[in-house]
Amino acid sequence: MTQVRALLGQARLRFIRDGAVTWATSGGAAAAVLLLAVEIVYRRWPLDPGWPALVIAAVAGLGLAVAGWVLSWPSWQEVAQTVDKKLGGRERLTTALQFATEGGGLYVRQRDDAAAFAMTADVARLGPPQVPMKALAVATATGAAALVLALLPNPALQELRQHRADAAAQSAAANQIEAIARQVAGQAKPGEDPAKQQALARDLQRTADATRKAPDPQTAVANLSQAQQSLGQLKDPNQGAKQDAATAAGKQLGQNPDAAKAGNALASQNLSGAATELNKLAQNLPSLSQQQQQQLAQSLSRAADAASGDQKLQTSLRQAAQALQRGDTAAAQQAIQSAAQEAQAVSGEDQFQGDVNQAINGLQQAKQTLENQAASQGQQGQQGRSGQQGQLGQTGQQGQRAQGQGQGQGQGQGQGQGQGQPGQGSGGNGGGGAAGKPAGGTEPVYVPSQAQDTGNGKNQGSQAGVQNDLVPYEQVLAQYKNSALSQVDRADIPEQQRQLVQQYFSDLSR
Repeated sequence: MTQVRALLGQARLRFIRDGAVTWATSGGAAAAVLLLAVEIVYRRWPLDPGWPALVIAAVAGLGLAVAGWVLSWPSWQEVAQTVDKKLGGRERLTTALQFATEGGGLYVRQRDDAAAFAMTADVARLGPPQVPMKALAVATATGAAALVLALLPNPALQELRQHRADAAAQSAAANQIEAIARQVAGQAKPGEDPAKQQALARDLQRTADATRKAPDPQTAVANLSQAQQSLGQLKDPNQGAKQDAATAAGKQLGQNPDAAKAGNALASQNLSGAATELNKLAQNLPSLSQQQQQQLAQSLSRAADAASGDQKLQTSLRQAAQALQRGDTAAAQQAIQSAAQEAQAVSGEDQFQGDVNQAINGLQQAKQTLENQAASQGQQGQQGRSGQQGQLGQTGQQGQRAQGQGQGQGQGQGQGQGQGQPGQGSGGNGGGGAAGKPAGGTEPVYVPSQAQDTGNGKNQGSQAGVQNDLVPYEQVLAQYKNSALSQVDRADIPEQQRQLVQQYFSDLSR
């Protein structure tokens, strides 16, 4: 029986190998059909990424091949029957396998005859392995078709990816606007109207929601432009005139020694400080002599004449002057306190307008994100691109001039400038100065050690009467940069001017 089992073992391995070829081809055909079906479906209902479905199709084909191959393994009886049939064994091997454990001379002779046959039999005579040509043809054709579809552009998939990219850009822009809304809602300062702050925050939140839900970036950009116009209407158009009136009145009050502090604060646009000083002046009125009160009345009268741009401030100052002239100290105190309230209100409006400007500038940055997305998809018109290029070109030219002159812009009402001179900076209505980087050599450049914000949107560098130690500009460049950019964000100035300031500090950092 050893020879018989050896022959059957060789034959069984041969049959298992042939089954592997057959089922591998069948499994490949099944996988190719599934892959082709997936590619066809993707043309109508795309998925991104699509590789999980492709992997599932391939695994399904592999699973079919493995399962079919394992289940096709023949039993020993089936192998014996097949070998007897193909090699002419006349059931010798089948019978010997059936009676392998039987005793008796007849069974022994039969097994010996089967062993003799097995010694002369050649497994190679079973013939070449049978390749399933139909399954192979199906696998080749469908696989090639699936590959062609995979390599060809898929408009549906491109549209899906574009939609996702648009949605991501809109979500990023909406997140930017929501961050501005949270900042506006939580940064109310003394004198500001909380109702206005909350209304501004709600408008920004609605804008963020509309941006996120917009059908495409172009619509979102249009919504943001409309929101910018709406926010701009929240600002008091007479704010500039009121500030000018406060400055003019302050210059007149500053000439009186008893009202000098209040006048200087008004003249320097420190309106919150001016309100405090005016209240102090009202409290000190009873302690002034009659001569001092008459002199103060004259100063208040001149200040009222100068404050023609602010009707409330002018009326309060004039009433205070008239009350002092007739010796009514209580009425004068009340009128000066009313002037202090108006100064505080103008200061609050100034802060609110800074918040509005910051919101408008933030919306502009969000618009830029969406415009870039639209441009990357080829959806932005040539006119818009040409306009943007012209604006950037103008900004680049201004940036070169600013680098040569060493000038930076800050925010009073968005109009101040600071000259970049070693160890100097300008206060008042503009941005504190930062020294220009030397063109060559190793001589250090020193600047004031502090870039201070007065709390009224005004940056002061080195001012008379303020102690500012000089340090190498590299140590405080980041501080000056943050202060300047913060003021620019709250200024109502063109976008190219904001980019000019950013470019200026970028050049200094090199």
